[in-house]
Amino acid sequence: MLGLLNELATARGAGVRVAIVDSGIQADHPWVGGRLVASFQVKSDNSVKEGPANDVFGHGTACAGQIRRFAPEADLISVQVLGSNLRANSQSLLTALRWLTTQNIHLINLSLSTMREQLALRMSHAVDDLYANNVTCVCARGYHRTGKAYPTNFSGTVGVSFKELHPGRLAFRPRDNTAFDAAGIKVRVAWSESGTREVDGSSFACPLVTGLSARLLSLRPSLTPYELKSHLKAYAERQAAGWWEDWMEEVGKDPVAVAMAPV
Repeated sequence: MLGLLNELATARGAGVRVAIVDSGIQADHPWVGGRLVASFQVKSDNSVKEGPANDVFGHGTACAGQIRRFAPEADLISVQVLGSNLRANSQSLLTALRWLTTQNIHLINLSLSTMREQLALRMSHAVDDLYANNVTCVCARGYHRTGKAYPTNFSGTVGVSFKELHPGRLAFRPRDNTAFDAAGIKVRVAWSESGTREVDGSSFACPLVTGLSARLLSLRPSLTPYELKSHLKAYAERQAAGWWEDWMEEVGKDPVAVAMAPV
């Protein structure tokens, strides 16, 4: 496991396909770097169709930029379920997950969740099908104080919360379904109309873990979700013991600069 971590300096996410289930992605945003390869929308009749390469809010574009901090060469696929008010029908999320079980992807970023208990079983089946296909779901922890959120609370996903950290750092949360903390306090992210903004929240910590996951998978595409989660834990624990490399510092720079940096 340490051998793979030692190779991370040379990885850039090449060959890894990441689905971002969110508000869409602005294809020409500088932080997206031309890496958006397909855009889809979940329609009101729960069909999934090709859609425009834009973002109705800015949230999905923010996630894309954060992923590219770690994995500037990963391919991004947008699946829009959120509207301009940053809300969605929970059924749309379930539809997106079921549809993604049929697609050629390696990772799913979910900076959203639902608390609807009546969908939990069906959503767990979708996550299990993705798991069986070697597709890892990286999910943000919600901001509610009580109750569970799905699919974040499923053990087959990688749950992410946030705190004040350098973007290149990851912290392990023992004995918690939400296994990791990543940077989510006063972080600079991409936003709508090719802009940026400073934000807080697990929505923006989650894609950092997705990006690190893409970086790992570009080195070992055969990693199962369980193995990938174990490598993320090893990364966090090794950092806690003092491990730090120059490439991790680069993750803190904006993705335009990272994409242009020499390998």
